[in-house]
Amino acid sequence: MRLLRSAAAAAAAILFAGCASTPPATEGEAPVAPPPGEAEAAAEPAPAAPAPAPEEAPAPAPAPPPAPKGKPWRFSYTAGSQLAKADGVLLYLGRAAAFDRKTRKAGPSELDRKSTVAPLLQARNKPLVSGRPLRVCLDPGHGGQDAGARSADGRTLEKTIALDIAQRVARLLRKDGVEVFFTRPDDRTFLPLPDRPALARAKKADLFVSVHLNANASASARGVETYVVPARGMESTSFDASRGASDESRQWWPGNGNDWGNVQLGFCIQRRLVAASGLPDRGLRRARFVVVREARVPAALVECGFLTNPRDLALLRSENGREKIARGIYEGIFDFAYGTMEPGLPAHVPGPPVVVRAAPASAAAPAAPAPPGEPAAPAPREMLEFVPSAVAPWTPPPPAAPASVPGEDPATAAARAAALRAAGLLD
Repeated sequence: MRLLRSAAAAAAAILFAGCASTPPATEGEAPVAPPPGEAEAAAEPAPAAPAPAPEEAPAPAPAPPPAPKGKPWRFSYTAGSQLAKADGVLLYLGRAAAFDRKTRKAGPSELDRKSTVAPLLQARNKPLVSGRPLRVCLDPGHGGQDAGARSADGRTLEKTIALDIAQRVARLLRKDGVEVFFTRPDDRTFLPLPDRPALARAKKADLFVSVHLNANASASARGVETYVVPARGMESTSFDASRGASDESRQWWPGNGNDWGNVQLGFCIQRRLVAASGLPDRGLRRARFVVVREARVPAALVECGFLTNPRDLALLRSENGREKIARGIYEGIFDFAYGTMEPGLPAHVPGPPVVVRAAPASAAAPAAPAPPGEPAAPAPREMLEFVPSAVAPWTPPPPAAPASVPGEDPATAAARAAALRAAGLLD
């Protein structure tokens, strides 16, 4: 009994000692008792500090639209015919296509392969100029005492409609910062044909476009067509091959220096003009008209419809119709000048107009003096802001003597008149 009491007392002593003791402090850390009145609060876990709100990531910029891509050119030929198509646009070949036994298809002659097909297949997809405004010379056909073609009732003249269309083209071009020159600013001015491409050279134009209207003895003839100078060795579209090679085809003319550019420019204009105007496609053709033959830059002559056809005439007499024609020419010029002529590309995606602004006078730092014995650095060129301005009237040079104008001898003039008559361009 006494033994049990002693064991119980020893157990109670051990239990009391265990409740009163605290665990030893860790090395370097002293136990901290909670201040009076905060013992209960210390028993509860402290509320966690609010986590910082995550920063909102900036919304990703919308991806730029994919760059338009052209499609492969598709040509179609007919054996024994000078008619072909590229991207659905009518082309007049220099020679009839021939049947190829190997491919079992019709194909162009070697001359056309080099002078008509290759310029389109290998079309440039870069701008014609950079760092400065594009310069375009527009040539409204005829003028002054030369009224050109006229409607059956005599009320609508070619010179008037051609100038109106050219002015509309100029307005569209100038909106995109293009510098435009006219060979004649009004209906009263007439400029001899050789002087028109000469003006383009004097103004340092990058391309030359002559605007005309068509006429035919038959009122059923209608539609639009574009002419470029034939390559050397190639006849005009209207030439009668049964007469043998012409003297003109054997010569090299100034316009032949831009054979590829001529075809590209003419095709671009014809393709867009047909689409914009809705007029029938009479094709890209060849002719040695003086204004394209003598041009030293890419050049094309556009026939914008027939004044002798009632339906074409109705379109040409309307503001909306002339605006459509002008837009087609404008889009064609941009296709050529800015490399968007491949099939499938939009007609016109212009960049901002070219503007070169002059630096403020206060921003110009004084030039450091040149070291002794060295020449002074040249003064910087003043860069002015480009602002399209109205075309100032141009005083033509005195007309050259007939003997000094190439192709104006009686035999050549008669041959040209016969070609124009055969093409329905001369009564």
